[in-house]
Amino acid sequence: METTVTLETIGEGKLPDLFAAELARVLENITDPNTDNKSKRTITIAVSFKPNRDGDAAAVEVKCGSKLAGIMTIESKVFIGMQQGKLVAVENDPRQGTFDLPKPQPVANVSRINQKEG
Repeated sequence: METTVTLETIGEGKLPDLFAAELARVLENITDPNTDNKSKRTITIAVSFKPNRDGDAAAVEVKCGSKLAGIMTIESKVFIGMQQGKLVAVENDPRQGTFDLPKPQPVANVSRINQKEG
């Protein structure tokens, strides 16, 4: 007696393996800190049947795919200008001056103060 086709047996029983591979991709995408954590991930299983001319058999195609979240968008701003006769882009506004702030100095003669727990 022949085995009846089920999700476990169709495509020579390879659908569970295809699903497991796509699930691994989805889980990796979810844990990637560079992907959008608000986007849904989707696994799609498609089973297509193409009947023969007599209608007594069909070619079967089993697919499993996933839709993953893309890499997060990072926004920035560039300032465009000329440098040595060529157009260049920089992220810091060249019109803004730099500040020469004094370097922090270590503090001397500091006593440790212990607070009473109340």
